[in-house]
Amino acid sequence: MKNDMVIRQLKSGLGFRALLGSGLFWAWLDALFMGAFFPEGQGVMPEACTMLVFLLSVIPYMFVLVRGSLAMRAIAHNRFIIGLGVVGTCGALLCTASGMLTSPLLLVFGSLFGGAFMGFLTLAWGGIYSKEGAASAMAYLAGGFAVAIAIDIPFLLMIPEGRAFSFALLPLASALCFASLDKDGRSYAKRSEVIPSTRGVHGFLRNYLGVQLSILCALCLVMFGFGYIQHLVSFSESVVNGGLVIQVVRGFVAIALFAFITVNPLRSSIVYRIGLLAIIAGFMIMSFLYGTNAFWISGAIFIGGYTVFDVLKWVAFSQIAYTQSKMPIKTIAVMRLADAVFLALGLGVAMVLNANPAGHAYSAQETMVVGYAMVIAVVLLLGSEDIWSLFRFGHIGAQVEERAQSDVINEWAQRWGLTQREIDVLECLAAGRTQPWIAENLNISESTVGTHVRHIYQKADVHGRQELLDCLVKSPSCDSHDASDAIGRNT
Repeated sequence: MKNDMVIRQLKSGLGFRALLGSGLFWAWLDALFMGAFFPEGQGVMPEACTMLVFLLSVIPYMFVLVRGSLAMRAIAHNRFIIGLGVVGTCGALLCTASGMLTSPLLLVFGSLFGGAFMGFLTLAWGGIYSKEGAASAMAYLAGGFAVAIAIDIPFLLMIPEGRAFSFALLPLASALCFASLDKDGRSYAKRSEVIPSTRGVHGFLRNYLGVQLSILCALCLVMFGFGYIQHLVSFSESVVNGGLVIQVVRGFVAIALFAFITVNPLRSSIVYRIGLLAIIAGFMIMSFLYGTNAFWISGAIFIGGYTVFDVLKWVAFSQIAYTQSKMPIKTIAVMRLADAVFLALGLGVAMVLNANPAGHAYSAQETMVVGYAMVIAVVLLLGSEDIWSLFRFGHIGAQVEERAQSDVINEWAQRWGLTQREIDVLECLAAGRTQPWIAENLNISESTVGTHVRHIYQKADVHGRQELLDCLVKSPSCDSHDASDAIGRNT
């Protein structure tokens, strides 16, 4: 079967306007990290601006967690979205003015406007990314990253003042693209399931939002490391050219990733795993390159790996929002809240420790501590069956759906001799549900779900989830001999 899921998404009702609007948004964020709104550099002001924008974006995310339904209604209105675009553009211009006038007050107001724009518009685009789970996230996020570099390059060739003004227009342009989309197509998916009772943070994350705590912790650790490395390679005056090279590397990694997942999305997990390992590699060689002209190389490796992780993060959380969350917008808000807080924390720690590419007496120790945090994060992600099963189920589920999912499942169930309850569990697995979700919604215990899953594996003569789903994307008639053998073994 041709792997054209990404192309199909781009040819949908949202199409290339969504891809362009997404790219405009991420190009604005690139400008924030490059300090492009400050033509003359202005010392620590670009970094302070970035930290403030991320910290102040927490306000919209917290608002969504408290009043999710109201937030969804707000982003459905074009006036609100376009107003956000105006606010974002004004915020960028205020930041530029704050640098020219050396005005902390203007910087605070500019950052406040920027945080409001980033918070709400990220959630608005999150509805597009999670519309069909992993498939839509890959198309519009990876594609948006690729479009962003095409926007960044000509702007970076302008004089500093022209570059700052041009980047400042991107929030409004992105908002206009979003407002031009069909309202039904850009809205978050609605859930009809009964909301279970939740206790504590873990219960809220797992049962209400479908998020595993270990995945969220890994996200926080990676974002802390990203903030730390951004201080070193994007806001350090001693690596200005290297910092520009790093942004170019990030762009080309995004283009290569988008091209790969367009051609072969079912094997993109290989690239995601390589990206996670690149994050560790960047920190491993950093201590050897302090004080040399090649220091930017370690930053480029890390940022390249982080770019891949950024797509993986959105793919995973979009699939969770699509398949498991009772309130999808809150799932995206929790992810972005963790992003904002821990990136700002990483920036702040690096500033307090006076981390710099030239190194100092404790540079090796600092790098080792942050590197250990990255190792822990990568181990949590690589070892998480939840995140990789979500990733696999998202693609398999799309293919099964094309083949009339329920009919295919019923035909296989008959061949395998499954009971009705085992069929119920199989349908949930094919839709991407995790075992805790299945237990909650079928009103059975997790141990009982596990028993049903083992029986399904035995009757289907498979050894894991992936083998089971590989069967479901094939026509039962194409594998009748194997199916007959499986039935014979179970009778």
